Amino acid sequence: MAKQNWDAEYCDVSMELQKSDLEQFLGKLVQSGASMHWREGQDGVILKVITAIDKQEFRFAQQAGKFILTGTYHLHDMGLIQAFQFTLFRARGCAVIKHFTEGPILISKITNGEAQSIMELNGPRKKVVYEKPIHVSSEDVIKAFKSQAIAKRIPVLRLELDYELVSLQDAIAAEDHVEMNRVKVRLEELRREMMIYEVFPQKIAGGTQPK
Repeated sequence: MAKQNWDAEYCDVSMELQKSDLEQFLGKLVQSGASMHWREGQDGVILKVITAIDKQEFRFAQQAGKFILTGTYHLHDMGLIQAFQFTLFRARGCAVIKHFTEGPILISKITNGEAQSIMELNGPRKKVVYEKPIHVSSEDVIKAFKSQAIAKRIPVLRLELDYELVSLQDAIAAEDHVEMNRVKVRLEELRREMMIYEVFPQKIAGGTQPK
């Protein structure tokens, strides 16, 4: 049986490593059997990693004692992928990860070292595997209005509503009851959030509750 190939693409990477994080990354690479070449420059350090099937270069900028890594990286070696992903979560970094296998493609959005959503793509079909719950309280909405964040959130919220409605149509056409239930729950969350945004501007602007 042929060995299954695994690739991973890390897009829009942003992470700040402490010295201990970097040491852990190097240690994981050694354990995976990778060879490394380390070179210091004026703007930071360059780490070249070589495995049996992969060759990558990571450029770390140095700032306030931290090693900052940004950019996009397409990795092919499983040991390198595991070491990189371990470091991404340990350093509470951000990235959009695409895992390629012989089957579906998994797309994960990572923010501050936590998965916000995981989507499975299998040809033209998409399926939300995980989505971090969003809890909106009255206090959160008031704070958002004070920072003028709602003006930016409402257009995005409408786009999310439109996207979920299209997903619901696709699920109905495909008779995918699991996806239908998932979309209905998400639409209800978005509807409640929109209702809060519509009510609280009047209370904040008026300053007093209507009698």
